[in-house]
Amino acid sequence: MKKRLFICFFFSILFTISFGQNDKFDSIRNSMRQQFNQFANSKNREYADFRDKVNAAYAERMKVSWKTFQLRAAEPIPVRPEPPKPVVKSDNEVAPTKLVPIGKVVKPVETESPQPFQPIARPDKEESPQYSFQFHHTPCNVHLQKTQRFILADASESSAAEAWKKMSANGFDVVADDCFRYKEQLSLNDWGYIELTKTLACDFMGKGTNEAVLMQVYLLVQSGYKVRIARRDGQLVPLIPFSDFLYNYSCLLLDGEWYYLMDDEKEGGSYSVFTEKFKGEKTPSLSIQAEPQFAENSSSPRTFASRRYPNASATVSTNKNLIEFYNSYPVTGQWDEYAKASLSRKVKRNLYPNLKQQISGKTELEAANILLNFVQTAFDYQTDQEQFGYERPLFGDELFYYPYSDCEDRSILFSILVHDLLHLDVVMLLYPGHLATAVRFTENVSGYYFMVNGGKYVICDPTYIGAPVGDCMPQFVSTPAEIVIIYK
Repeated sequence: MKKRLFICFFFSILFTISFGQNDKFDSIRNSMRQQFNQFANSKNREYADFRDKVNAAYAERMKVSWKTFQLRAAEPIPVRPEPPKPVVKSDNEVAPTKLVPIGKVVKPVETESPQPFQPIARPDKEESPQYSFQFHHTPCNVHLQKTQRFILADASESSAAEAWKKMSANGFDVVADDCFRYKEQLSLNDWGYIELTKTLACDFMGKGTNEAVLMQVYLLVQSGYKVRIARRDGQLVPLIPFSDFLYNYSCLLLDGEWYYLMDDEKEGGSYSVFTEKFKGEKTPSLSIQAEPQFAENSSSPRTFASRRYPNASATVSTNKNLIEFYNSYPVTGQWDEYAKASLSRKVKRNLYPNLKQQISGKTELEAANILLNFVQTAFDYQTDQEQFGYERPLFGDELFYYPYSDCEDRSILFSILVHDLLHLDVVMLLYPGHLATAVRFTENVSGYYFMVNGGKYVICDPTYIGAPVGDCMPQFVSTPAEIVIIYK
C-alpha cells in the first residue's frame, strides 16, 4: 500500500513537468524531490502512529489477568517397526502389471507466509547496525544498542506489559525490520525465522531469560506471526501454532489451532496464557521453499556409487551449517515437506552433472532404474533407532552427511531426483512401518501400479534392494498405501 501511494504521488508530480523547459529541469527536480520526501515522511508518521496505537492497546490488554489452561503432553514421534536390514530382492522374476489397492490420498497443506505488521519508517541516512550475532555460524548485524536492554521485575502481567511498551517506544520495530530483511537475505522459512529471532533475543538479553522470551515474541508479532505468551512458575515461554503437526512438543488447543510450547517441557501442565490476538497475524508453517543461505562450512567429501550402474557415482560434500539447521528441525508427519525442501545447490553441483550424463538419451524407464538403483545401493542402511536413538526423517542433504539412512530417507531422496532430473510427477506411499514411492511415467511402464486423479503411478521402492521400477515388496502388494502428494 505504501509503495503504491509513493508511485502514484511520484507520477502525479512527474506529469506536471514541462519537458520543453530544460533550463528549469534542475529546479523542478529538486522541488519534486522535496515534495516527495515530505509526502514520504508524512506517510511514515502515519504508519508509525498507527503501529504505536496498536502496540499500546495490545500492552494494555496484556495487563489483564491471563487465562489458565492445561497443556497437553507432547506426542512422541511414532516408532516405525523397520527391519534391521533392508529387504533384498532374492529372485529375477519380473513384476506383473497389476493394479494395487490404495488408501486415502493426502494433499499438500496450503500455507501463506506472514508479512510484517505495517512498514518500518527508516530515515534516509540511517545509522549502521551496531549489534552483531551469529546464526548458524553466519554473521548478522542489527540496529541494537546496550541501552535498549531491559530488566523485568517479575513475570507478572504488568511487568510484561511495561516491557512491551518499552520495546515499542525504543527502536525494536527497526530491529524487527532488520530481522525480516535477514529472512529474505538468508532465504529463511518460517521455522528459520523463529530460530533467528530466538538466537538474537537470547544473545542480546541472555539465554533462558524472560526478557529474551518477550523480545522474541515482540519481534515475531511485529513480523506478522501468530504467537502467544505462556507462563509457569515465573518462567515465560512462547506458544506458536503451525500449519503442520509437531511431535515432541506439548501443546494447547486455542481457537481451533494447536499452539506448541517452544521449550523442552514435554509433560504439559497448567499454564497462564495471554491469548490476545494481534492485528494481521498469520500461522507459520514448516515448509521449506528455498535453500537457507548460511555461511559455508564444508564437510569431508564422500563418494557414492550405484552397484548395478557403477558409472552413476558422485563425490559429495555438504554444508555443515545447513546440517546443523536441519538438526534443530521439529519432526512432523508431513512427509511431502522433506521432499519439497529438495537438495542444496552445493550437493546438486556435486551430484547432478554425472547423474544427468548417465541418464542422458535413456528412456524414462531406463533412467528411473539408474536413479532407483543409485538410491538403493549407494548408501548404507540403518534404522533411525540404531543411528539416532529415535525416529527422525532426513532431509535430502543429510543422506550425504550421516553414515546411514533408512526407507523414508531414501524415498525422500528418490522423490527429489525424479522431480529434478526426470521432471516426472512422483508421490510417496505410506505403508505400516514403511515408506516407498511411485512415479507417473509418460511412457507405458509395466509393474505394480495404482490410479490417482486419472493418472497411472508405477511403484518404485528405494529400499527394496535390487528391485527394478514396477516391483513391490511382497508383504505390501495387497496392503492399501496412503498416497502422499508432494507437488501440486
